[in-house]
Amino acid sequence: MIAVGLLDWRDSQHFDDSGDKPCTQCRGTTPMRSHAGEPVHKVCAEDWNDRNPDAPRQQHEGRDLGTARYHSDPARKRR
Repeated sequence: MIAVGLLDWRDSQHFDDSGDKPCTQCRGTTPMRSHAGEPVHKVCAEDWNDRNPDAPRQQHEGRDLGTARYHSDPARKRR
């Protein structure tokens, strides 16, 4: 089993200031969005990843970022 753990969603694309929408996992409201714009709490996305270890993976430069549905932001280049 691949363990990704906590997702890194620091980028502002993960916050929608147009208003809360129901989380696709728990139905509670959230301003958070996945990379695909899906309303989801970060903790719900992490839980989904843990419960779906065989889901297709998202990779960046050989590093596992999580499932294709819910994955971490790629690491930023250091200057």
